[in-house]
Amino acid sequence: MYALVDCNNFFVSCERALDPALEGKAVVVLSNNDGCVVSRSKEAKDLGIPMAAPAFKYKDLFKEHDVKSFSAKFELYNYKSQRVIDISRSYVLEYEVYSIDELFLELSGFKYIDIREYCLKIKNEIIKQENIPVSIGIAPTKTLCKVANRIVKEYPDQFDGVYILDTPEKIEKALKWLNIGDVWGIGRKLAAKMHDSGVYKAWDLLQKPEMWVRKIMGIHGVRMMNELKGIRQLELDAPSPKKSIAVTRSFMEMLTRKEEVRERVETFGMYCSEKLRRQNTCCRMVTVFVQTNRFRKDLPEYRNAITQILPNPTNSSILIGRVVNELFEAIYRDGFHYKKAGVIVNDFVPEDERLISLFEEDTQNQHLPVMKAMDAMNKKFGKDKVRLGSMSGKNTFERAILSPEYEAFLKNNTLPEANFRFH
Repeated sequence: MYALVDCNNFFVSCERALDPALEGKAVVVLSNNDGCVVSRSKEAKDLGIPMAAPAFKYKDLFKEHDVKSFSAKFELYNYKSQRVIDISRSYVLEYEVYSIDELFLELSGFKYIDIREYCLKIKNEIIKQENIPVSIGIAPTKTLCKVANRIVKEYPDQFDGVYILDTPEKIEKALKWLNIGDVWGIGRKLAAKMHDSGVYKAWDLLQKPEMWVRKIMGIHGVRMMNELKGIRQLELDAPSPKKSIAVTRSFMEMLTRKEEVRERVETFGMYCSEKLRRQNTCCRMVTVFVQTNRFRKDLPEYRNAITQILPNPTNSSILIGRVVNELFEAIYRDGFHYKKAGVIVNDFVPEDERLISLFEEDTQNQHLPVMKAMDAMNKKFGKDKVRLGSMSGKNTFERAILSPEYEAFLKNNTLPEANFRFH
């Protein structure tokens, strides 16, 4: 059996963990630049506030119903996510982190205990330690775990946050209830195609011949059918190193000064370097791009990108910063209003398996002790406490609605686990 631990309205729950007075009130969390709604409490959903709603369009509704809105605090959310993961994984031997607010637990070896009661202990422990409510769906396959989890969220009072699909009768009843568009892995376009063929519920899909499913969805569809039948097709995945790393941002306002854009681009290069060191790899290729606001038809448009192959693989912030600066000089043009820029690194090699050029100076090993020391200090004292001189430390985008409770929290806590960046 698998269990899916899913945090309820995770970003909102983190806000309520900071300020319990928000409990029972309509709360929304806003995206970068406080632009769109990225998380809603049940009370906010009941007011008809949709996901990804532009905040400025709902200002009047927020004011009328006293909806509390907050800027996203991804440092805090990532920290809370790690705490939920740590508590959950302490109960099992194998697990898979699926997203910032979801993880799968392997329960196949738990044959002589009450699995539902065991998962209730996990749920209660998370509430007790972190004040984050979770829903736990238990089933023989990962896809059915998603179904069980949806049932828990639909009927929270009925199942006390935990539901188990452990019999054919329960599975059949659940699949006859679940809309085909809500099945894990089926999007809107595929759901519309299913509707055209008379498949409206998940159960309807199981009544179709395998050849039909294979024709419509390929081998992915056959695996999905087996998962819905309770035949395990998807195992737990171990996290693997990334094959490319990109740090790209849209700016709060359009930038026209060259040095402002340069500082942002060089900072993005530094963050790529940090991520490379975190997974103990070096890159051999660096790409830099800049672009104007394509929605401003009244302004001249410009976009460009350039890539350079490095003679020696590196993860040094100093070396990558120099390359990024050279590439930026090659593509920057005066007279434009820049809205977005980014740095992408790829073609990785393990840090201890670097092949270097005989004809190029290799300073990676000279920089490595400094880089490691800088990373260690930032992990201990908080992000960007130690940084290179070219980094301003200022945000690329704005978070204007930060609660006093969060400011107080930051004064008394460092967040060493927080890997999300806001520059």
